[in-house]
Amino acid sequence: MQEAALTCPHCHCEVTHTLHPFLDLAKHPKQKLAILTDSLFSVTCPSCTKQFTVLHELLVVDETQQVALLLAPRSQVRDLDGAVTGRQDLQAYTLRLVTTSAALKEKILLLDSNLDDRTIELCKLYLAMYMQKPEVQLFFAEHQTQANKLLFSVLDSEGALEGSIECEYELYNQLLETTQQFPLQKGFFTAVDQTWAYERIKNSADR
Repeated sequence: MQEAALTCPHCHCEVTHTLHPFLDLAKHPKQKLAILTDSLFSVTCPSCTKQFTVLHELLVVDETQQVALLLAPRSQVRDLDGAVTGRQDLQAYTLRLVTTSAALKEKILLLDSNLDDRTIELCKLYLAMYMQKPEVQLFFAEHQTQANKLLFSVLDSEGALEGSIECEYELYNQLLETTQQFPLQKGFFTAVDQTWAYERIKNSADR
C-alpha cells in the first residue's frame, strides 16, 4: 500500500489516500469487491464530503488461473513488456492491459465466468455490427447460464448507459475457434478490447 497526497477537485483541499498498487484476487476478496462496486478508486474528501475518482496503476493477479491484469490509466500503448512489473513469475501468465476501471471490472467478471476475453471481444464486434452502432461500447455483464445467453451493457460514445443486449452462448462457442487464429505475444501485457477485435478481423480479411 502507498500513501498519496491528493487535491480534491471540488474544494481543492489536500486529501491523504491509500493506494493499492497490487491485488491478489484470491487473497484480497474485499478489494476485489471494491473494484466490482467502483469503490476502490473512489475518494471521499474529509473537508467537503464530496466524492471523486482516482485511477492509479494497479496490478491484479489471479494465481489460480495464472492471469495478470495491469491497469495503466495513462498508457498510450497496446502492448507492454511484462518485465516492467519486476516479477519474473508472470512470464507464463496470461497478461492483459486495461486503461479504465470498467475494463478492469469486465476482465474480472470474465475470469469469474471462465470465459475467454478474446472471444468475448469478437462477440461484441458482431453485436455492434448487428446494432449498426459501431461507436457504442459493450461491456460483458453476465453469463445467464439457465437461458444459455451472454448479457452485455451498452454505453454510448460518452460512456452513458443506453441499455443492454444479449446473444446466444452458441455464438461464443462458434467464435472460440476463430480466436485460436489470433495468438498473443507471451510475456506482454496486451490490450484486448473492441479495437483489438476489429484489427484482427480486418487483418484476417485483408489476407
